[in-house]
Amino acid sequence: MRRGQPDLPALMAESGLLCGGCGGCGCARRHGVRYRKRVLDVSTGAVFEHVPILRVRFCNGKTGSLMPGTVWRGRFVVDSVLETVVHVLRDGMAAAYDWTWAASTGDAVVSRRTLGRWRDIVHRRVIGSALAWLGQHPSIVWSNTADTATQLASLIDQLTAPVLAEFRAATGHAVLDKSQQPPDAPRSRARRLMDRQALTPPPNPPSELRRRGAWSRPRRRDPPAAGISEDGS
Repeated sequence: MRRGQPDLPALMAESGLLCGGCGGCGCARRHGVRYRKRVLDVSTGAVFEHVPILRVRFCNGKTGSLMPGTVWRGRFVVDSVLETVVHVLRDGMAAAYDWTWAASTGDAVVSRRTLGRWRDIVHRRVIGSALAWLGQHPSIVWSNTADTATQLASLIDQLTAPVLAEFRAATGHAVLDKSQQPPDAPRSRARRLMDRQALTPPPNPPSELRRRGAWSRPRRRDPPAAGISEDGS
């Protein structure tokens, strides 16, 4: 491998992405690089520009992005989102909004509505789902009876880049992402034909088939026989 080239097998193992065709990641090939214009650290206001994101293509033709574990949605740093939610839980929505304004470069980086969505996402995806895996680390302890904001603030220090990469490799998604359900296996054509043949016939058989248009075609009436009048006499 040439110097400066990324180690694709290691990146694939850390990303947790799998091919929908073969079910593995060994078929992935480098597809290109996409640059994110801005990745924002809400806590400090730091802006990272033109962040390279490697794209890969699988054997079934689908493509995927090898997003770093510390970046969420390609726009925000994960620990800064969690720290913002800590301020929402501890100080309230208005104070947290003022805090993000002061930490930014002078513009409103997030709205109050976005802060509410982040709070709900952290409750559902981090506390309600991701902690089931993160709790395996001895350094991460969580109690349902203790204060949520205090525990979340201490959790931020434990979510290092290796831990986030390990979580993505084990689950296939980032800490703040929605867990992906595996798609149902497609049914084969032979199975569908067997199911179709196993159907029982209807209880009332159809009537005798007629040619197309026979129902609406008027019947032809033959002329009466000789010596017989119309009234039958």
